[in-house]
Amino acid sequence: MKKKFVWAVTALSVAAVAATALTACGLFPSLGSDQTFPSSVATQEGDYGSPESFLASQDTPATHERQLYDEAVADGSFTGTFYEFLQALGAEEQDPTYGIQYAVNSVVAVETDTSLGSGVIFDLDRAAGDAYIVTNYHVVAETSRMGMTISDSIEVYLYGGEVASRGISASYVGGAMEYDIAVLRVEDSVVLRESSAQEAVGADSDSVTAGQAVYAIGNADGVGISVTSGVISVETEYAYVESADGAGTVRLLCMRTDAATNHGNSGGGLFDARGRLVGIVSARSEREGVVGFSYAIHSNLALALAQNICDNASERGVVRAYFGISTLTADSHGVYDEDTGKTYIEEQVVVGSVAIGSVAARAGLDVGDTVLSAAIVRSGQTVRSVSVTRMHKLTNLLICVRLGDRVELTVSRNGQTVRLTAEFAKTTDFTLLQ
Repeated sequence: MKKKFVWAVTALSVAAVAATALTACGLFPSLGSDQTFPSSVATQEGDYGSPESFLASQDTPATHERQLYDEAVADGSFTGTFYEFLQALGAEEQDPTYGIQYAVNSVVAVETDTSLGSGVIFDLDRAAGDAYIVTNYHVVAETSRMGMTISDSIEVYLYGGEVASRGISASYVGGAMEYDIAVLRVEDSVVLRESSAQEAVGADSDSVTAGQAVYAIGNADGVGISVTSGVISVETEYAYVESADGAGTVRLLCMRTDAATNHGNSGGGLFDARGRLVGIVSARSEREGVVGFSYAIHSNLALALAQNICDNASERGVVRAYFGISTLTADSHGVYDEDTGKTYIEEQVVVGSVAIGSVAARAGLDVGDTVLSAAIVRSGQTVRSVSVTRMHKLTNLLICVRLGDRVELTVSRNGQTVRLTAEFAKTTDFTLLQ
């Protein structure tokens, strides 16, 4: 990694952000929340038989093993739970080699005048020699006594091409320092056309679980792309890290892993056993005595930001929808599902305040509302929807909203389900990301 990030990890902390703010439990005891969770409402309305079955429906493993299980149940050859099926299958039959062989071809080494890092190809047109690459903002940022600038000399190297020094010139598309994400573009590259480069396949990073095997792929120590393995230590937490300009700190939504990462891994990928991208490696702790402690930004967030950058950076900059609310986690619990063998964490996300004249106020959101679900509707079509079982699912959704979209919300208010529509019709309904 380019810089020595010293992490100060906290589970929850108060933050005054432009869209929604994460606040600690118990700070607003007078809100009078109705103590509902998305799973309890879904169960009460008869959509699901239990909270466990609802939470399992939000999980999207889409693994080869799950497909085998579904087929076995359908043809009557297996009648147990998915967890029992995995035990019967045997861990030795789950070989990650093939998935990782694909994944290494989606990762690039990144080199500037002052730093070495990594990146992941998320959009590829090999025939044209074009690619878009997601990396960390701090990989391409340069600081001096004159301030911070973006490097004007960026080269990327494909897997295997580092040895022959087959560098490809890349340009900076845009980025968001407060999320530590940037996008690079390669155009009309002969090297890329003749390569075996692949476009990374994204996994649902909200479905990763503690103990799951993961693989960090990146330009470790600046000597070429390598692979290390580990597990997910914590699937979701917030961490504070020095900003790329050195002027303050930024709060990042991350997953923690013990997969070995080193200087140069920043911007590289964290992949699951099928070679699907679950995170963008961002930092590690360098405090004395701390080992096996590194972080990756969720792929759901990183890829949504990358698309936002591609859509907006050239015109008005990277923007995030501004609801005009603060939210808090009023309660949370873990739910173990025997059928899937997984434990799901569910939070009760409650509106703490509503700004006068904001999108939220116009939509009719009230203090104390429990947010159950949200969906982005664009040109009459639902383009993205989430059940708000975790705080970050709502905040991440704001990255995906575009001018002219509406967000359809389902909330629980005094025990009653209420449906609201928020319209993002004006440029002032968005805030510029730094």
